[in-house]
Amino acid sequence: MATVENAMNIPTARDLECEATEVLIAHARTAALSVTTRETYDTGWRSWTRWAGDNARSALPADPNDLEAWLAELIRQEKKPTTVHTYLAAVVERHNSCPEPNPARVPEVRKLMAGLNRTRIAEGCTPRQAAPLRWRDIERIIDTAHIPRHNQPGGRVETAEQTAQRALLDIAMIALAHDAALRCGELLALRWMDIETPEADGLHIVRIRRSKTDQTGRGAVAPISDFSAQAIARIRPDEADPQDRIFDISPSTVTRHLRAAAKAAGIDPTNITSHSTRVGLAQDLAASDITLLGVMQAGRWKSAATALRYTEHLSASETPVGQYLKTQHYQTAGSIGSIADTSH
Repeated sequence: MATVENAMNIPTARDLECEATEVLIAHARTAALSVTTRETYDTGWRSWTRWAGDNARSALPADPNDLEAWLAELIRQEKKPTTVHTYLAAVVERHNSCPEPNPARVPEVRKLMAGLNRTRIAEGCTPRQAAPLRWRDIERIIDTAHIPRHNQPGGRVETAEQTAQRALLDIAMIALAHDAALRCGELLALRWMDIETPEADGLHIVRIRRSKTDQTGRGAVAPISDFSAQAIARIRPDEADPQDRIFDISPSTVTRHLRAAAKAAGIDPTNITSHSTRVGLAQDLAASDITLLGVMQAGRWKSAATALRYTEHLSASETPVGQYLKTQHYQTAGSIGSIADTSH
């Protein structure tokens, strides 16, 4: 016999419970990807659906042959290999919910992507690494930070007050990003309460609550120098709430500040990015004979290959091998001279 609730289409307690479960599952699935990843996947999926619509092809489910044609079009547009891979990953992710085999994972598509990588590498198109900002570079930035710049509307020069505020912000942001090897997202997520000074040894630390490689939010801490701690203290407003963000700016503004600071210090800003301070710290550590494990720990890298990539462009003379060979040269220079004398 139908209940009154069913007859009037009123949701039962069981219906509400099922609906709440479905909402919870949907939220959990969404949270499995970071905000940045979801945004990038959305861009890749839009690219695919736009191509499919323009060519009267099915977007979901996709045909592997159509995917190959779309990927070839991206390659012809000279999209970076990393961009093409990410766009394809977006298609893979959307098709994971389909009962049919994932068309983006078929051998033909995989071979196409492998061929793309080999071709681009053979052409010398390897991923460009951000130029490093090592501590010696940051010292130059500090020395020139208080020089007024023509960065106001119409190319006007900064006022003395604007110069002072911008200089303090630049110094604090760049020094902190270097010391803690912060990614741009980690830097901009920092709040005032994340700068701590433990009572035990007085060492300043920054608490990184979530990062690109820590999507579960376990968190991490990184030590920072007394200089960086003081630089941060100088930009803290008197009325700052501990929950307030330290740097309430956009990622593009971070890059713009870094490039302007580098240029003012006489450093080529062309390849300066928000990753430059991370690359710089990795190279500083490697040049100081810190082990690969230590470099990985400092940058919170799970892969040794990633840490090695950050230090591969370290000047040969600054590597441990370079230092060793120079020492050996000095020690054997005299004996080689003696051998040359006795050979006549």
